[in-house]
Amino acid sequence: MKRGYWVLIGLLIFSCGSKNSDDGLKISGNAENLPNTGFIHFEKVAENGLVKVDTFEVDGGNFSGYVNIDEAGFYRINFNDRQYVTLILTGEENDVTVNAHGDDPRGFSEVSGSYDTEYKNQMDALMDQYQEQRGVYQQQQIAARNAGDIQAYQEAGRNMMQLGMRTESELKELIWQSTPSLAAYYGTQMIDQDKNYTFLDSVANELVVEMPNNVHVKNLVAAVDSKKTLAIGAVAPEISLPNPEGEVISLSSLKGKYVLIDFWAAWCRPCRAENPNVVRVYEEYAGENFEILGVSLDKTKAAWTTAIAQDQLPWLHVSDLKFWRSEAAQTYQVSAIPATYLIDPEGKIIAKNLRGANLEAKLREILVSF
Repeated sequence: MKRGYWVLIGLLIFSCGSKNSDDGLKISGNAENLPNTGFIHFEKVAENGLVKVDTFEVDGGNFSGYVNIDEAGFYRINFNDRQYVTLILTGEENDVTVNAHGDDPRGFSEVSGSYDTEYKNQMDALMDQYQEQRGVYQQQQIAARNAGDIQAYQEAGRNMMQLGMRTESELKELIWQSTPSLAAYYGTQMIDQDKNYTFLDSVANELVVEMPNNVHVKNLVAAVDSKKTLAIGAVAPEISLPNPEGEVISLSSLKGKYVLIDFWAAWCRPCRAENPNVVRVYEEYAGENFEILGVSLDKTKAAWTTAIAQDQLPWLHVSDLKFWRSEAAQTYQVSAIPATYLIDPEGKIIAKNLRGANLEAKLREILVSF
């Protein structure tokens, strides 16, 4: 799962204006553990920061208030700066009820009366289950590594991979069921957007018909558009850079082969740690119509060529020695390394960011029968 799941809270946006009734949309509930001096704020996170919209009076833990909403958006109820409950509201709801612990950041909360929020909470619950089970498999891997049990380590890794695939499938089903709503947008922030570009594009198309002027929908459409040229199935953009000897090598000259474009650098510790794995798969599959094009983000030729020699990297290497301003890195929207793109013989992108066991499994899948 991608980091967008944790980033979304920073994107919540609220608007007010139109009315569900003469007084607006009623929001009420109970915060059973709210201190006597506690407060409940109805808040928005606007583009320029957090904004308090209203304060609800509290009587014995009970609260009630009315808010005006003119378009679908994300909302937050702040219980005494100790607990926060996020809502997705459209203004078309009847009464919305929010019950919460009120004084515990991880305390219970429940929401009724909001269709979109119910979908959001299902997605959150699914992701919580995923993280919990993934943690179990990670502990199993640690124990297996400490015990030198390779078979148990690999089994835990396979189980983790299957868990991720199953969870992503279930999450996509929830997203599609909730489309077109902002719950669907919320869910798209939790999936691998590169791998699921086609699905993401379908969701965005549905949302833009329903809410063409909504800021979240606009953001999603912009994200989809930015990934279009690098989507799975798209023709890989050209790379044409010099090798250490000064000879210009083009990606297009490798057409007819499977090519792994490997963005790396001598100064990148994760890259250097991954290099032995890449060397191993290259030695295994180099004779099977497979090539690697290493694209370095180094700043000096000396550092670049020294790392190639030290790590014994026998494949093709190119670089313009422009660090993060590398022409190829910008074209491929590389913001972190190592980063990889796997290209098929027709020059189309078929996978991204494969490393370790995942890279080996994919190469075995496509090259053994090639």
